[in-house]
Amino acid sequence: MKTKTQLRVIIILLITIGLGAAIYKIQVLGFSLSPQAKVDTWTIEAKVTFTANGGPVTVRLNEADNTANMAVLNHESVGSDFKRQIETLEKGERNLVWSKDDAKGEQVLYYRVSAYRKDNSSHAKAIPAEDADASDIIFSGAAKEAAKLMVDRAKQQGKGTPLAVTQSIIKQLNLSDKAHLEMLRKNKSGTGSHLDLVRDMLTKAGVHAAKVKVLFLDDDNRKQKLSSLLEIFDGKSWQLIDPKTASVKTEDNYILWQTGEGATFEVEGGKNSSLSFSVNAGRMMAGRAAVMAGKNSGAALIDFSIYSLPLAEQNTFKLLLLIPLGALVVVILRNLVGIQTSGTFMPILIALTFLQTSLTWGLILFLVVVSVGLVMRSYLSHLNLLLVPRISAVLVFVIVIFVAISVFSIKMDFEQGLRVTFFPMIIISWTIERMSVLWEEEGPRDVLIQGGGSLFTACIIYLVMTNKFLGHLTYSFPELLLVLLAVILIIGSYSGYRLSELRRFEPMTKEH
Repeated sequence: MKTKTQLRVIIILLITIGLGAAIYKIQVLGFSLSPQAKVDTWTIEAKVTFTANGGPVTVRLNEADNTANMAVLNHESVGSDFKRQIETLEKGERNLVWSKDDAKGEQVLYYRVSAYRKDNSSHAKAIPAEDADASDIIFSGAAKEAAKLMVDRAKQQGKGTPLAVTQSIIKQLNLSDKAHLEMLRKNKSGTGSHLDLVRDMLTKAGVHAAKVKVLFLDDDNRKQKLSSLLEIFDGKSWQLIDPKTASVKTEDNYILWQTGEGATFEVEGGKNSSLSFSVNAGRMMAGRAAVMAGKNSGAALIDFSIYSLPLAEQNTFKLLLLIPLGALVVVILRNLVGIQTSGTFMPILIALTFLQTSLTWGLILFLVVVSVGLVMRSYLSHLNLLLVPRISAVLVFVIVIFVAISVFSIKMDFEQGLRVTFFPMIIISWTIERMSVLWEEEGPRDVLIQGGGSLFTACIIYLVMTNKFLGHLTYSFPELLLVLLAVILIIGSYSGYRLSELRRFEPMTKEH
């Protein structure tokens, strides 16, 4: 494979992987491109009360999980001396299990879950629905004929679309008299409830349907109950349907708590049990919510990323992830524009110093240190010293300059001068040495060109690094650095004229 072909393949792979991972985090994990984006959060507290019989007690409560419109941030059990453990069921659902060897009298258990509304959600299912088999829905006698007639009428009215068929069946059931409904309920599936009947009729009609329990998020109501609804598959996504009114629940103010036939909570060793919910609304930064939800769900892009590091190390990487942006600026200004700098990456180091000192005071302190250093270095030129001793002497000079500026600043009650210590002494020493040699060999003009180019580049890098949007992208989407690397490789393969070199063609334009 030719070198150019290899380069193109590498560039395509880098862009594909970087953009693919970023899009996945936005669409699936709920990350936001905006650093100021906030999401609605909800703290839901489930309260289980019961009277213990005076012996061993076991309580099971179905845990909320990620749904189409909501992502769970964390779970916790609050204020209980019961033993707690998580029980995972065959279909992926989880139960929180409280147990105690000896309990008597009134008992109260709390389960608290925090969730946030995903802005990019559609009404697609996160938990697979339990579809009943049409062969299991058995109507007999007159009920069989009545069910068939109702299903055929619904298919005709709904023109075969699942949503229209569903709404037609529910409306027909609502218009039926009591005796007709009782006749239809006498089949072998379900509990004979209206919800079971609607689900069975939909299954007979070939509509994928499942019973679900949802909690509507109303923070004004402190004692809420779960609502039993239906979910149907309309061919593209799952729709939440009210089995009584046939209306589609398009709002996002609910969390899907449970899917299927299982009990929401069970109490063994107690009586007079009840379950109620309280909801409290809030707001949270979208990035923090996405990270918490990703950790809770075990997303690989969260578990194996900088978000798994301690906060101190995360703050360090926030700064380190900005450095590639500085490298890109250097590549653009040097290879495309043609700006000369004193050292390839010295502008990046200067820009990092500016982050600590501020741009204005950083420029002033840099110019003072380098100017005084050049004066002292010019004296060393007359002593004919060897290279290493000469650079070492410059390093000592730089430290002396730092000390002098710091002492002078504190005496003059001028605290900004103390920030001079943020400058890297070794790099400053090398810069002074290189500029001094350049002055001797090429003259002051080249020193001003390279020094000015370095400061200009450092200022541009500083502005890029302090941009909140770019900082948010590098921290929230570090995989985009692969795209940045691809851009650098593209620029690296460019061998044409730089922008500053186009001036050589100016006489040609004057001739014409």
